[in-house]
Amino acid sequence: MSALKTNIVWLFLLLATGVSGQQVGVSASLDTTAMLIGDHVGLTLKFTGPAGTQVAWPQIPDTIIGSITVIGRGRLDTTFTPDKKTVTYRQQINLTCYDSGFYTIPPISFPHRVPPDTTRLVASSAMMMLAVHTVRVDTTQAIKPIAGPLRIPLSFREILPWLLAGITAAALIAGGIWYWRRRRKHEPILVLKPKVVLPPHVAALQDLEKLRVKKLWQAGRIKEYHTELTEILRLYIEDRFDVPALEQTTFEIKDSLRNREGCAVTSLEKLGSLLTLADMVKFAKVQPLAMENEQSLQDGIDFIHETKQG
Repeated sequence: MSALKTNIVWLFLLLATGVSGQQVGVSASLDTTAMLIGDHVGLTLKFTGPAGTQVAWPQIPDTIIGSITVIGRGRLDTTFTPDKKTVTYRQQINLTCYDSGFYTIPPISFPHRVPPDTTRLVASSAMMMLAVHTVRVDTTQAIKPIAGPLRIPLSFREILPWLLAGITAAALIAGGIWYWRRRRKHEPILVLKPKVVLPPHVAALQDLEKLRVKKLWQAGRIKEYHTELTEILRLYIEDRFDVPALEQTTFEIKDSLRNREGCAVTSLEKLGSLLTLADMVKFAKVQPLAMENEQSLQDGIDFIHETKQG
């Protein structure tokens, strides 16, 4: 007798949890077993089995039974245990009902196959009960008129698009008025600030001072130092004497400036000395002494002062 009771208990558990062979478990559960007409209730479908199990997921119809209808279907979620040996599939389905009564939702079947076994198995969930109740009406109270629409205050998110549209419209109107007034007075629409052009000698002396502050040759960047020094002087010569010094060699520059008004022989010698040293640094990889590097910068400053206009 005791053995019979034990078998009955095991059979009841097997039907309640929906467990089939091959260590597979299925379930279908409702969020609640009682609801009011028109409310929503969630139905959760769950399948657990060995990883790699092939499941034909149940296709729940739009109308399950009687007046119980499906109003939403969630996506099918898949999770694995840490050892990746067991997989669980889960889906949430939302239901509603507009008729009162007691409903019995039949078991839901989960056809599946556990490779490499080709046997097609079916596991079913337990049967579910759902009670749908009507809203109680106090018939002793007088019937009240239908309430009017509620006035809900506007949120900032609802006001923001209109606020931005108003600001944009105001900006466009103001811009149109400003444009019309400028055109009416024959004034330019855009007034550009004129660029201040420095005299050639002022711009060159400023660039030489920036070069001195960089301390390039002190950091071992001797070639870069002499290259920048000669470019500053060549640009000054182009602006001051209208000579294409940036495209000429040292010899051509000296030849172009020879006998030029405002360029004395001593000034030309200082220029030739620093240009020649720069050529030797750039092309012959000569390493000048510290005193020679300083003297080249000073010769450039002297050349500008001696040849500047005004």
